[in-house]
Amino acid sequence: MTFLIKELIQEDVCTGVLVLNIDGVLVDVNDHYLEMTGFEEKDLLDKVFDGFTINKIFSKGNNSTFGHYHSKIMRKDGSHLSVRIYFFCQPIESTEQVMLFIEEINDVDIATDSMIKQIFNQTNEAIIVTDNQGFIQTVNKSFSNITGYSEKEVIGKTPAILNSGRQDKYFYKQFWREIIDKGSWQGEIWNKRKNGEIYPEWLNISSIRNEDGQISNYICQFTDITNRKNSEEELHFHAYHDSLTSLPNRHLLFEKLRHLCVLHQESPTYFAVLFCDLDRFKVINDSLGHDVGDELLISVATRFKAKLRDNDIIARSGGDEFIVVIEGEKALKNLDKICLQILSLFDEPFQTKYGEFKTSISIGVSQFPSDSMDVRELISFADVAMFKVKETGGNHYSFFDFKEKMFIKQRLELESEIYQAIESQQFEVWYQPQINTRTQEVYGIECLIRWNHPEQGIISPDLFIPIAEANGSIKKLGYFVLKTACHQLRQWRVSNIFTGVMAINVSLRQFERNDLLGQVKTTLAEEMIPGNAIELEVTESLFSEGNNYHTPILSAMRKLGITVAIDDFGTGYSSLQRLKNLPIDNLKIDKCFIDNIEFCLEDVAIVTSIILLSKTFKVDLIAEGIETQEQADKLSELGCYNQQGYLYSKPLNAHDFERWLIDFKSQHKNDFKKEISYT
Repeated sequence: MTFLIKELIQEDVCTGVLVLNIDGVLVDVNDHYLEMTGFEEKDLLDKVFDGFTINKIFSKGNNSTFGHYHSKIMRKDGSHLSVRIYFFCQPIESTEQVMLFIEEINDVDIATDSMIKQIFNQTNEAIIVTDNQGFIQTVNKSFSNITGYSEKEVIGKTPAILNSGRQDKYFYKQFWREIIDKGSWQGEIWNKRKNGEIYPEWLNISSIRNEDGQISNYICQFTDITNRKNSEEELHFHAYHDSLTSLPNRHLLFEKLRHLCVLHQESPTYFAVLFCDLDRFKVINDSLGHDVGDELLISVATRFKAKLRDNDIIARSGGDEFIVVIEGEKALKNLDKICLQILSLFDEPFQTKYGEFKTSISIGVSQFPSDSMDVRELISFADVAMFKVKETGGNHYSFFDFKEKMFIKQRLELESEIYQAIESQQFEVWYQPQINTRTQEVYGIECLIRWNHPEQGIISPDLFIPIAEANGSIKKLGYFVLKTACHQLRQWRVSNIFTGVMAINVSLRQFERNDLLGQVKTTLAEEMIPGNAIELEVTESLFSEGNNYHTPILSAMRKLGITVAIDDFGTGYSSLQRLKNLPIDNLKIDKCFIDNIEFCLEDVAIVTSIILLSKTFKVDLIAEGIETQEQADKLSELGCYNQQGYLYSKPLNAHDFERWLIDFKSQHKNDFKKEISYT
C-alpha cells in the first residue's frame, strides 16, 4: 500500500475511503466509512464489498482508470444509504487495486444529478466542458449533431479543432480578455464542422471557479444559427431590394447616396443622379395587363445591369421608374455621352415570354455637389428634369435647371411638414354642394380637404395631395376627413340643416392595410349615422387589373348601405367589360368633358354615351366642374341633372357652407317639386 493511501485511510477525513483488490475484496477501510455504516473493520475486511460490482467500474472498457456513479450501500442495521462513489484504478506494488471514495448524498441529489445529466444530453444546445487549460473533458450529444465530431474524437483536444479561420488573432485576443475580465463572453462566431463546412453559431462561454476562486473549468454552449442567418439575410435582401427585378430599392439607394455624401466630407466626391422613366409604359401595362408589364420591367432591368459599370448604381424606385447613379468627376464631364448610351439601350426591342416590345425612356439629370448636397433634393431635381423631357415627347434627356430650385424646395418643405401639420390640426374639411337641377335641391355634399398653413395660407390640394400619396401620410389624412365629415354630417342631421348624402374621397393607398372597412364601421357607429348617409368616391385607378383585391372591400361597404362612386370617370382604367362587374353606384363625369360641352360636338357625344351607360348599368350620374350656366343647361338638356361646380358654389369651410346652404334653401323653397329623404 502506498504512503498516500495509508495517509487517506488513517487521516480523519469526512469521506469514506476503501481499498479493494481487482476481485472486489476489501483490503482496507477508514474510520469514517465505519461510522457511516455501523460496521466494524473485522466485519468488512477480506470480504467482497457489498453493493459493488467490479464490472461497473470497468464498464467503459479496460482503459478506464477513474469515474463515478450513484449507488446504495447497506448499513449494519439493514437500512440503505444513498451514496456517490468515486473510483480510481491503479497498480500498487505490482498489484491492480481500486480506491473508492464514498460520499453520502440524499435521494434529491441523485434525482437532481440525473436530471442534470438528461438536460446535458437532451438540450438542443451544444455543450463543451474543458479544464482550466482549455482541453476538452466532455461534450454532449448536440455537440456531435452540430459539428459531426464524436466525443471520443475531441476528448483531450481544444475547441480550436472547430476553428474556421474567419476570425483573426485580434478577435481572439479580445475574446479571451473579456472572459478573463468578466468571466464570460457571448456573441456570433463562425466555426467549421468535421466535413469542412463553415457555419455560424451563437456562442456563450463561462468560466467556473472553485472554492479558492481559481478557474477550474470552462463551459461553452452554442447553437447553429445557419437557418436564422439565412432568414435574416433573406429579410434584409427583401427589405433593400425590389421584389420584381431584384434591383436595389429606394431604401438601399438612399443609403448608398448618403454614404457618398459622407465621403465628400473627407475628399471631393462627384456623382450624378439620372432619373429614368419608361415612355408609354402605362399603355402596355393597362392594355395588356400587369403580368406583361412586369416582364417588360424585368427585361429593362436586366439590360441596365448588363451595360452599366460595376461601380454605377441602378435602382428601381417604383412603377416604371429607375434611378442610375454615375460616380466620378471624369464621368460627370461625359454625362451627355452617358445619357445617349442609356437611350441607345432602348434601340432594340425587349424580348419577353409574352412577345417583343419596343419602348423608350426619358432621363432627368441632377449633379452632386453642384445642384445640391442633399440626397432628397437631388432626386427631386432629377425628377423635375425628367418631366420636362416627358412634356416634349420623351425619348431624350435633360439636365436640371437650377432656376427651378425654389419650387422644388417648397415641395420638399411641405413633405417634411405634412405629418406635423396633421398633428397640429392645420388641415380642414371644406364642402361643396351637389345639386339636382330638376328639383333645385342640394341632395349631396362632397368633402374636400384644405391645408391652412400658418405661414403660406391655404395650400392647393394639387400641391400637397401628391406629396401625401407619395409618403403615405394620405392614410392619416383620409381617416381625418372621414371622421370630420361624418361628425359634421351628424350635427347637420340633428339640426335638420342637411339630411342628404356626404361624398368622401378615398385614396387607393387607404386600401393598402385593409383597415379602411374597420375605420368606416367605427366612425359610423361613433357618430350614429346610417351607412346610406355617406358615399365613397374612388378614382378609376382603383379598378385597374392589378387591384381586383379591392373589390371585396367595396362590396362589404355596400352591404353597410354605403354607395360607391367613380370619380373623374372616362379618364382612366374603366372598360365596358369590367364596368358591368364593378361594385359601384354612381359615375362622376370628369371636368375635361364639361369645359367645352356647349360648343364641342365630341364632348357632347362622350357625355351622351356616359349617360346611356349609366342608364344601362343602372347607376347614378353627376357632372363635376360646372362653371357656367350654358354648361349646366346643356347637361340638363342631355339628361344629366345632378351637377356640381363653381357655378353653384366653390368649396367652403363648415361655417360658411352652412350659411350658404340655409340661404340656398330659402331662395329655392318654392321651387321644390318633391322632397326626397335619404334618412
